[in-house]
Amino acid sequence: MEDNISKGLFGLNKKEVESYIADLKRDYEEELSRQNAELQSMKAENSKLNERLNQFLNDKKEMELAKQNISDVLFKAQEQAKQILEDARTKAAEERQELDVLMEQEKEKLIDAKLELAMLKDKAKEVMLKFSDDITNLQ
Repeated sequence: MEDNISKGLFGLNKKEVESYIADLKRDYEEELSRQNAELQSMKAENSKLNERLNQFLNDKKEMELAKQNISDVLFKAQEQAKQILEDARTKAAEERQELDVLMEQEKEKLIDAKLELAMLKDKAKEVMLKFSDDITNLQ
């Protein structure tokens, strides 16, 4: 672009001024076009970054939800495990009680059987003594 505009008899040269203005206009339009292209590029980049941000935020929400679900499942599992242990302890105590009762009953039966055996022995001795006396009396 030519900065020198010659002066004529009636002032500045009209063609040179028009040419200068046309050059300025062309330069301005080129710069405006370049800046618009850069602005569009920046808008596109901004749009991509916003999409990525939204995706990251959605992923974060999904991970937090999954984390909460896992936490809930683990908590429920712990509670169920506690309940299973408590039920097993209760059942074991009940079975131990039942076994203790059965053991007492069997002890009582054993005592009764020993008493009965002792009585049978005594009776057998009596019968043998009686036979022995009977045999001795027969002779």
